[in-house]
Amino acid sequence: MKKYIFLLMSVMTVLVLSGCSSSSDYDDDEKRYHLVNQDEQGVSDIKYTCDQRTTHYTDGSGGFYFYPGDDCGLKLDITVDSTEDELYIENNAGDGVNGIYYECESGTFGRTQSYNNRDGHFEFDNVDESDVCTFQL
Repeated sequence: MKKYIFLLMSVMTVLVLSGCSSSSDYDDDEKRYHLVNQDEQGVSDIKYTCDQRTTHYTDGSGGFYFYPGDDCGLKLDITVDSTEDELYIENNAGDGVNGIYYECESGTFGRTQSYNNRDGHFEFDNVDESDVCTFQL
């Protein structure tokens, strides 16, 4: 009887641990960039959607996940203010990423570039209403 109980406990342990093996809801193929402000702080709780898939929010480091080739729309609302905040796109190493094409509903567009000695800067305008900027990643 002890052998069966031990076997049952072993099987249950394997099942429980296999369900907890992943620390992320994201695939290995996904990449991660960060939305950061002029103070190099991640901007959290920004709603984003990549290629019409499920809507997510940037995490505490401003992190957002995408697949290479995705178009990702970030909704820049009251969390940031275009009259006060400068925003940048950085990679996981904390380096600004230049050359990403973007287009915003406000009419601003271009490529992320150097600004104030930092790479990855982009323009947006959410003075009158929220602005959604779509990045071609």
